[in-house]
Amino acid sequence: KVSAQTRGESVEGGRGMQVEYREMDEQLEKLTEDENSANNAEETESSESESEDEVPTGLKGAAFQSRMPFRRVSKLEKKHFPTLEKDGALVQRHFLEIRNKMLKTWLENPKQELTLEDVFSEVESKHCKMAEAIHKFLERHGLINFGIYKRVSPIKKKPYKVLVVGAGVAGLAAADQLRKFGFDVTILEARERIGGRVATFRKGPYVADLGAMVITGLGGNPMATLATQISMDLYKIRQKCPLYDSKGRLINKDLDVAIEREFNKLLEAATYVSHELDFNYIDDRPLSLGHSLELIIKLQERQVKERQCNHARRTVDVQEELIKMRKTLAEKEEAIKLERSKYDVAKSRSESSRNVSDEFEFRCCQRDLLALFNEYDGLIEKHNEWTKQAVDLDDSKPSDVYLSTENRQILDWHFANLEFANATPLSTLSLKHW
Repeated sequence: KVSAQTRGESVEGGRGMQVEYREMDEQLEKLTEDENSANNAEETESSESESEDEVPTGLKGAAFQSRMPFRRVSKLEKKHFPTLEKDGALVQRHFLEIRNKMLKTWLENPKQELTLEDVFSEVESKHCKMAEAIHKFLERHGLINFGIYKRVSPIKKKPYKVLVVGAGVAGLAAADQLRKFGFDVTILEARERIGGRVATFRKGPYVADLGAMVITGLGGNPMATLATQISMDLYKIRQKCPLYDSKGRLINKDLDVAIEREFNKLLEAATYVSHELDFNYIDDRPLSLGHSLELIIKLQERQVKERQCNHARRTVDVQEELIKMRKTLAEKEEAIKLERSKYDVAKSRSESSRNVSDEFEFRCCQRDLLALFNEYDGLIEKHNEWTKQAVDLDDSKPSDVYLSTENRQILDWHFANLEFANATPLSTLSLKHW
């Protein structure tokens, strides 16, 4: 995974946002270690069929790759060639044909300068003056003869000096183009290296690009031309983009999705803190996005501990109720035994004597015994309910951590990806304005 756009997530904060922040989804907590580290190779290989947009070719493709309209004159061209509209449709058609052919010739071989001689060899002599003007226009605006290519014609020096501030990609490209236009160029760079955001980390045998490893779209992108000029191999980034851990094992898809969801919740919470609570400063110092995210994570960890304490208290309460219930049941069982013995004696007397008072005593004992049985059944039902609560509490123990070590590593990847997208550490990124 190499770019923020790859994941397809757009994080935007706004006023009026309501954030209900809960613990990580249950599906994340229920994932076993085997599921987390399972190298599901089949899932990785069975990527969905990716629909590729049809890229135009030929003259139309050349105009498209140069960000120019194919069948009409652009606003910029109208500005530099004000008589075109007055000259009529035929002249405009010749203009567009020469311009598109010139762009196509350049893009077919961007490793060598496209000279006027090359252009003249492709057009009729009567159109050479127009072709020369178009060539000058395209070259002036960086649509041809830009980047890294073999210069054929000599550079015509101009008596002007230009100072370019910053030796990033934009500064270097501007300085190079100005130099080819004949200017005396000096670049001012504050760092001890050039490249700006383009930087490669090197330590021993390890090499990693810290920027400029992705070309976001090749259509109409001059970076694609630069890649061709230096013979750089390009590999398409698939829409499906799995994560791997430090040991090269595929991260479980459900875990990946759950952590990404948690990452977005953290950003939503940070946005809520900034825009709704207006909490953007600590000790009169601006709060960074990175600092706010860590504060929210600490609050979540604190809530995890609180949930553990609440769960423990509830478990103790249920266990105490169960102890009381069992004691009450034992007492009720003794009362039933005693009443049963009275019932048996009264029943025996009633059957042998057929006396009204004995019959009345028997029926009273029968009534009392039945009442005790009903009470006992009610206590058993309540005991079962408390037992079920105890089992449910035991089965739903809250996580003892907000994020495991592995989960935090995956979350840190999302933080690093966000840093890449913003070209700065989260610790230096403004919470309020990012």
